[in-house]
Amino acid sequence: MKNDVVVKVANFVWFQTIWWLVILFQNQAVLAVVGLLILWLWFSTERQNDLKLMASMFVIGTLIDTALTVSGVFIFTEAQANISLLPIPIWLSLLWAGFAGTVYHSLTVFKGRPLLAALGGAIFAPLSYIAGANFDAVELGFSVPITFVIIGIVWSIAFPFCFYLSTVFVSSDTQK
Repeated sequence: MKNDVVVKVANFVWFQTIWWLVILFQNQAVLAVVGLLILWLWFSTERQNDLKLMASMFVIGTLIDTALTVSGVFIFTEAQANISLLPIPIWLSLLWAGFAGTVYHSLTVFKGRPLLAALGGAIFAPLSYIAGANFDAVELGFSVPITFVIIGIVWSIAFPFCFYLSTVFVSSDTQK
């Protein structure tokens, strides 16, 4: 039991470190964030599932935030969006991977509770993006209340989907 608490706290601190790095340093934090992702995978007891979920959410999150950017919810300068094929910066995609690294660990309170996950996503994700905007990591294309509602709707689906996907990966492991 004691070890479980240590893992949850370490995982929470790990993700908060990633969040602050990308918000404060954006593109300059990419190598450090990749290093932290690798470090977590090295120590994780759910290494294969973490890797599958992190890779999946990297892609899904990139698509979601690309759609939000193309629709004008987020605005990134050309210098911020450092990969010419994407309108979003790579650090934002890496943040999705980091977030996925919390699903099996520090965010287990939401596991099997899709309504709670939807509510958590609808409230906390918009706050995170708005905080990022306050640190000039992103510019919001709409007012804060409108942005909050849009991101809240998106994350009320995305957050429970992360947990659904995590159970799919665990189930596929147990069937082998």
